[in-house]
Amino acid sequence: MNWPTDYLNKVICGDCLEIMKGIPDKSVDLVLTDPPYDKETHAGGMFTGDIKFGNVSFAPLTGFDFVTELLRISKAWVLVFTSIECLGEIRKTFSAEYIRGGIWDRVVNSPQISGDRPAQAVEGIAILHSPGKKNWNGGGSAGIWRWAVERGHKEHETQKPLSLFKELMRQFSNRGDLILDPFFGSGTTGVAAKLLGRQFIGIEISEKYCEIAKQRIDGTVVNKKLEFK
Repeated sequence: MNWPTDYLNKVICGDCLEIMKGIPDKSVDLVLTDPPYDKETHAGGMFTGDIKFGNVSFAPLTGFDFVTELLRISKAWVLVFTSIECLGEIRKTFSAEYIRGGIWDRVVNSPQISGDRPAQAVEGIAILHSPGKKNWNGGGSAGIWRWAVERGHKEHETQKPLSLFKELMRQFSNRGDLILDPFFGSGTTGVAAKLLGRQFIGIEISEKYCEIAKQRIDGTVVNKKLEFK
């Protein structure tokens, strides 16, 4: 494929770890992604007895080597959702690029079914930056974002709130910027980019979710007066 023409505003179905090898250095303005979390998070969230109540039926990643590729590709910010327990490991591994550990406060959470410990209240956002000047649009606000979890109909098991992704995109990018999400899922990053006047590239390994993402993005109607601020 020809960069960037053949990639822009499209869902690329395939293994992001292979596809990203062909993306040039410092060629996107922001990476915003929600990869599969660590195995401990997956193991702890899938079952209580014989009842499946968690959101993690797919395999977790092992390690954070993929973050090296994200930092190579991004000119600036790299935002990676993860468990709060993993923020320390990411900071240790990428000490030069690690800027802050952000928090997504989920506001309304699933109860701890076992009743023998507190329920998980938040998720981490590893905030990294490639070498160079840092620019962001959040002013003096803190690195905590309070948005309720998705309820009701969801296209993906771990789908993040669209309002959350729009806010992150407003703060860490500008209109016309190119956003990469290599773990695209049902396309929330693409929907947010379309609404906010950004370009995007989405990579997703599941053919099922590639189709769902395309349908969601194609069905998104942009109200420029409302969204383009």
